[in-house]
Formats: sequence, C-alpha cells, structure tokens
Amino acid sequence: MANEDHFKKVVSHAKEYGYIFGSSEIYDGLSAVYDYAQNGVELKKNIREYWWRSMVYMHQNIVGIDAAILMHPTTWKASGHVDAFNDPLIDNKDSKKRYRADVLLEDYCEKLEQKAQKEIAKAQKRFGDAFDEAQFVATHPRVVRYREQQKEILNRMATSLDAEDLADVKALIEELEIADPETGSRNWTDVKQFNLMFGTKLGAS
Repeated sequence: MANEDHFKKVVSHAKEYGYIFGSSEIYDGLSAVYDYAQNGVELKKNIREYWWRSMVYMHQNIVGIDAAILMHPTTWKASGHVDAFNDPLIDNKDSKKRYRADVLLEDYCEKLEQKAQKEIAKAQKRFGDAFDEAQFVATHPRVVRYREQQKEILNRMATSLDAEDLADVKALIEELEIADPETGSRNWTDVKQFNLMFGTKLGAS
C-alpha cells in the first residue's frame, strides 16, 4: 500500500509540473498509459540526444541507423527476444498481486545481505581500527551462513530458470516462506513464464 501511495505522489507531481499527462485524458483516459507533456517531451529529447552523442559520435566504429519496428521473425529469433524475452511471474491468490518470482528471491537474498552487513557494522564499531573485515567475514558463523544461503538460493534459482523448471522456483519460494510484500500472504499460484513480446500481423486481414 505504501508503494502505491508513493507512486501516486510521483505521478501527481509529474502531472503538476508538466512532465506527463494521462493518455486520452479529455476522452476519459486510458488506464496506466501516459503521454509526455511539454516538459516531459523536452526531457526525453535531451536524454535521447545525450545518449546518441555518447554512443555514436564518441565512437569511431559505431554508426547510427533507425530500423523499422516490424521485422522478419528470424531477426527477433536471432536477437534472443523470442527465447529469452520472458519473465517468470507468480500471483498471490489473496492479494491478487503479481510479482516476478526471481525478484522475490533476489529481495530475500538482499535481506540476508543486510543481516550480514549489520553484523559487520557491529563488529567494526566494537573493534575500531583493529577490525579486520576480511577475516571477520570469512570466520564469523552468522555472516558465513548468510553469504552461503545467498549463494545457494541464487544458484538454485539460476539453475531452475535455465532448465525452465518453474515448479522448483515455486518450491524454493515456499521453502523460504517468502510472503507477499504487502499482505504477508503465502498463498501463491504456480510460476508461469510471461512472454513480453506482442504478436502482430502485417498486411490485409
């Protein structure tokens, strides 16, 4: 809920200062779609021009092209979009919220790292200039355990995703008792791959 309130404040601020407008706003609008307003379009143009100068003009072996969005299917296959442009998504049955399964696991690992850093900070404060961080990290039981847990979780997740074993990704989430960040519910659906590519047709239909 706090994240939603924060997002609403950001959107409201961006609207107030002329960076975005709701798309088709005068015709009842289109939910979750926004247009660049007078300041937003200038900001976008400046960022695009800065990126173009840094990526093209500053490299002698790079030239710019402007390719069509519609391309032969083989092009999308060769670029990796067809096979790799997927997100492993999981829904919470109680909150009806959808999350990336890999992000839930990465966030869990980040919390373990925060615990490890807390132990390091306490020891640093205790021992002062005599503190040997490398030795402490290598020998302190809790820090070692937190780091090993992170490694095991991330390795298992990567292996499961590479093998497209989504059932194991869900099993890992359940084993770690990862809950919905907003509601605390652990009532999860199966993990499913969501392809981010949208199909289209060219020519008469």
